[in-house]
Amino acid sequence: MAESVLKYPTKVPVSGAYLNGPEASTGRVDYLKIQRYRINFSAESNGGYGGENLPGNEVERVLNKTVCYLAMPPSLSTGYSANYSTANMGAVGVAATQLVGQIGGAAQGRAMDADRIGQQLKSAAAAALPEFAYKQGANMINMATGGMAGGAGDPNTLQALSSGRIMNPFTEQVFTGVGFRSHSFAFKMFARNKSEAVEIMSIIRYLKTGVLPIYGNADMQEVENLLNAAKNSLNGQNGGTNSNQSTSAVDLSTFNAQGAYLQIPDRFQLEFVRLDPSSSTISKLPHYKFQPCVCTNIGVNYTPDGQYVSFKDFLQDPYTIDNTGAMDQLMVPAVEISMDFSETKILTQADSLLGY
Repeated sequence: MAESVLKYPTKVPVSGAYLNGPEASTGRVDYLKIQRYRINFSAESNGGYGGENLPGNEVERVLNKTVCYLAMPPSLSTGYSANYSTANMGAVGVAATQLVGQIGGAAQGRAMDADRIGQQLKSAAAAALPEFAYKQGANMINMATGGMAGGAGDPNTLQALSSGRIMNPFTEQVFTGVGFRSHSFAFKMFARNKSEAVEIMSIIRYLKTGVLPIYGNADMQEVENLLNAAKNSLNGQNGGTNSNQSTSAVDLSTFNAQGAYLQIPDRFQLEFVRLDPSSSTISKLPHYKFQPCVCTNIGVNYTPDGQYVSFKDFLQDPYTIDNTGAMDQLMVPAVEISMDFSETKILTQADSLLGY
């Protein structure tokens, strides 16, 4: 359960419970809910594989204790796509595919029809004859002219100019897979008071921090274990011959363990929700669901209106965090945050029926 909540706007424009009339309250507000999480790669439930796109693989997610709610952006859209490539099968390719279909049927438990396979082999040979003959003719022309025949050395060119036809390429669209769905959002935020300026800065910090990696120090015991494993492996390959000479040159005292690794950035859970300010209840919105995401880019525009403006009380109140120099409140009246996310699981028909 979240221990901290970040929200923009901090308050609805018009509060109250009465929804009708010229001075009606804002009522329910729709938000994009964003929560960071990290994968526990050491969890046994992962089975040694921390990827999220492996069917049936259950990774252990450690949720961040902070949740961010941003009022719906002005533009909201998603897309669904599949990747295809064109393949020129040719008559021979069609016949070969039919033959493969017969073999595949046998692999699925259907009886192989030897007579039918024999007939398909004959058909494939017959279909290949014209194409083979024209290719051989084109090759003879190329050999006779030393490759100087230009386009005349192509079998389809020969047929097109001599007979007004070409070999049917039997072109097919071949499915090659699906990519990860991506999402882009842009939010413009206005600091209407100091508390909201502090909230906006906290939101910016929360989002941008999750995009960046973490320095990880090397575990010296792990390094030593790896060296011993390598030493034992070399001994085995050398028939038990001592291989200390090959590994003794490694001086662990000179090894810099600081920042030897970069731990991967956080991942993100996204969800559309509706907040009822009168009862503080949150319900899910059925626009569409999100698979787990990585954030590939965050941009913060501190001059969204094309002109730099700052709060006049900046010099009198340089609010900072723990004397680190990091600003604790937004010092401009408005910012625009743009974010690009990419899902970590592909979508299938089953996912579509579930509302993704």
